Amino acid sequence: MHATQQAHGKRLLVINQYFAPDTAASGQVLASLCEGLAHRGFEIIVVCGFPSYTDDAPEAPPVEGRQEITVYRVGTGGVKGRSSIRKRIQGYLGFMLSAWKKIQVLSLREHFDAVVTLTNPPSVGLLGVLAQHKLHCPFVYVVHDLHPDILVKCGRLRSGLVVRLWDRMNSLIFTNATAIVVLGDRMREYLQVEKCVSNEKIRVIHNWSTQDISPRPRLNSFRTIHGLGDRFVVLYTGNMGISHNLEYLLEAAAKTQGDTQFLFVGSGEKKASLQATAKKLGLSNVIFLPYQPENVLNDMLAAADICVVALEPELTGLAVPSKTYPILAAGKPILAIGSSNNEVAEIVRQWDCGWVATTSDETHQLLQRLAASHDEVLRAGDNARKAYLENFTREKAVTRYVEMLKDVLQKGERTRKECC
Repeated sequence: MHATQQAHGKRLLVINQYFAPDTAASGQVLASLCEGLAHRGFEIIVVCGFPSYTDDAPEAPPVEGRQEITVYRVGTGGVKGRSSIRKRIQGYLGFMLSAWKKIQVLSLREHFDAVVTLTNPPSVGLLGVLAQHKLHCPFVYVVHDLHPDILVKCGRLRSGLVVRLWDRMNSLIFTNATAIVVLGDRMREYLQVEKCVSNEKIRVIHNWSTQDISPRPRLNSFRTIHGLGDRFVVLYTGNMGISHNLEYLLEAAAKTQGDTQFLFVGSGEKKASLQATAKKLGLSNVIFLPYQPENVLNDMLAAADICVVALEPELTGLAVPSKTYPILAAGKPILAIGSSNNEVAEIVRQWDCGWVATTSDETHQLLQRLAASHDEVLRAGDNARKAYLENFTREKAVTRYVEMLKDVLQKGERTRKECC
């Protein structure tokens, strides 16, 4: 039977603080997933926050309907942006309380076949557990990143009462979840070994590019506007936060000779210190730009010769940078900076679509060699596009989600029959 026929009439309650048009990667991926599932016959009810990921987040209506998707937006504690821990916590708590009120209202008039949450905020899985029991349906937990582990390994949170309570909350969520989706094999291994999660619950489903990205000419308007000429361009785009070891790239820039340009595009709490370091070292081969408009992304990626994905080695199994997928879609090779064993390094090795560097010296040496190895760079880019088309498109991911949800819904039916 076709997947659309199998899913027809099945209703999913989806809960996450961020959802398009919010610019958070998780919200963009979730909106794309909901659209894909709706095309396969599911009816989707989303409970999310008003856009709040940035200080200038766009406005959006409290209720929005399109195709088989209805979006209910609730308050986020009256804050926008994530410039401080206090603002983040206020936003998280505001969303959790408002979302639970909305879920209780929906439970009085709606039937749901399953509830799905992501990990924004990190406590949102609790709403999944509560909704699971309130609505008497299965719960699917989609793990994009794992806290408090990331904060602890980055030195932002010490082991203590807060960590123990957080771990207990995670354990409750993992225990109650009918299925747990992770972004790669390292994340699955981490949950099995460190969190004692049964392998039978875990499904590996990679993310994808939420925009229609394709290979384009290298010499384009983006290069012209920013004066890049025909130089060898090394691009990092996205969040410059505590989990990204971009110091390696900056140190490599200080050592690199020749006509190589390093381009940092985006924002984050590390950006100011990286800019200060570049200025102190007098690095004329480094440019910082703000986030670019959505309609510029494809040309920006096309203008690069190599794109960087950076993740602190200690965070292997805890996150997979979402920028990986549009880079592959653009047919650009990846320089994975960090652990030689993380998800991105595995993709790079399996598909021969880039290189892995674990130190600033390795980063420097690789880039010096690749700047003079035009054919190798092009070949890796071709492999990147092939890897994307064969493994990481939205269509393939949605198919895996449909297969997983079919199993979850069957388990839910058996449970309800046993209860009756």
